[in-house]
Amino acid sequence: MTARAITNQTLGAWVIKCNPHKTDLAPMVEAGRAHEHWCVADNYRTRLMAPGQPVLFWVSSHPRRGIWGAGRLTGTPVPGPQWKVSTNITLFDEPILASDIQCVEELSMIEVFRSPQQSNPSWIDATAWAAIRPMLPVIQ
Repeated sequence: MTARAITNQTLGAWVIKCNPHKTDLAPMVEAGRAHEHWCVADNYRTRLMAPGQPVLFWVSSHPRRGIWGAGRLTGTPVPGPQWKVSTNITLFDEPILASDIQCVEELSMIEVFRSPQQSNPSWIDATAWAAIRPMLPVIQ
């Protein structure tokens, strides 16, 4: 059996991706918050998700592609025809652009760059989380 890349020891933060061609960003930007519930794949990653774990909000397919917010998981994933996980994600006043993130060596190969088509949840490891945390704005 192949060792899993993501474990409770290697996880830095989950990454929830939002494609604005499929999910309207405008109401979230207006509210300053991402939706509370996000679809996730039925896989081993989803089963590792737990309340309190950090989560980044990545907007793809947008001229300002990058991290638009951060927060925490507020529940465990709920199985169903489409699994969902609850979050509490505050949006930043300005996103952290992918071009700026990619310039940081520890972040240049995170999964959203290597495998952008990967379904939710994506993730960053503990090393990448340590590198990205100082880039995140303080949320009041």
